[in-house]
Amino acid sequence: MKTLRPVKATDRKSVRLLRTTLVILLAAAAAISVAALSLGRTNSSTRVFASQKRFKATRPIVVDQQTGQARMPNQQEIDSTVESLATLAKRPEDLQQESGAQGGISIDLEGGYGGVMLVRPNDTGGWETRCVFTFDEGAEFLGIVEDTTPE
Repeated sequence: MKTLRPVKATDRKSVRLLRTTLVILLAAAAAISVAALSLGRTNSSTRVFASQKRFKATRPIVVDQQTGQARMPNQQEIDSTVESLATLAKRPEDLQQESGAQGGISIDLEGGYGGVMLVRPNDTGGWETRCVFTFDEGAEFLGIVEDTTPE
């Protein structure tokens, strides 16, 4: 019969760190997948919203592929992020209601009202995640603000 040995505290820390890293990577992969799928569904009203205003970044949110360091996004990356976020956080208006047989009411949300998982690099080289439900929440988390300086 084999005797059981106690698990060392360092083994528990390693397992906890590995589990946390895996959860963050899965969340990042899910956010990227949702963004990629939604880009194909961008409609003209989203493009109009994104082109009506100019935005700028207030924090580094892009990780350079060559150096691995967080950097400020360029204008093309900001515009792409704003368009994606506007698409993902879009709220349908004037939704049709249907009366049910028992007196209840059902509403088709037309794909709206779901949360958007966002990921940004933090100061320690790791990642921060947040689930947002509006464009404003997402822009605030990513550090994207309207650029009000005259052109």
